Amino acid sequence: MPEPTPILTDAAPDWLGWLPSRLVAIDVETTGLAETDRMVSFGAVALDTASLAAGLPEVACHHLIFDPGRASHPRAEAVHGYDDWLLRHQDPAGIHAGTLAAVLAGADLVVAHNAAFDLGFLRRELHAAGLPPVAARVYCTMEAYRRRGEKGRAALDAVCRRIGLARAGTRHGALEDAWLALRAYLWLQACPVAVARPPLSAPTNLRQVPPRPEGPLPPRP
Repeated sequence: MPEPTPILTDAAPDWLGWLPSRLVAIDVETTGLAETDRMVSFGAVALDTASLAAGLPEVACHHLIFDPGRASHPRAEAVHGYDDWLLRHQDPAGIHAGTLAAVLAGADLVVAHNAAFDLGFLRRELHAAGLPPVAARVYCTMEAYRRRGEKGRAALDAVCRRIGLARAGTRHGALEDAWLALRAYLWLQACPVAVARPPLSAPTNLRQVPPRPEGPLPPRP
């Protein structure tokens, strides 16, 4: 059932005054949790916050997939759902580093859940491509949720249950998680306008994959 559009007046609401003009919520999926792991996918939802006043949020979505150059840890693969055969046929992240930088450069505020994790991977990819780090201010919804003194866990799934949201499926997709982080941020800012879930389409740079060979995969080049 679609969420109701709130009734808004011509005057700018109080909560709009403390929102940045343009925020970009992001998420990355990775081969694992260590600093030596690599990024597998990137999702971002950019929001023009002035559009919230009219109850018609204007968003732009970005969704990319990469060859991390290594196999994912089994637990990480179970989370994001991309197997090594599919990933080894994608572009490395460095080819799209300029796009990543451009998406982030347009933000007054970058929002992420467990921002230190996501920004750490992005920072390493940008550095490897010879690009500067993220310059925008960063807001971590996980830390902000904890500062509120909310009981229980502060993982993204737990926060979403608290605010009445749920994933479309069981996998963690970077684009959907970026949207969930955006919704968590707006809830934390007492914004009553709901940003609808974007179409969860495949990454825009996804390459077609040849049939998987039988048996164990051949070694990576």
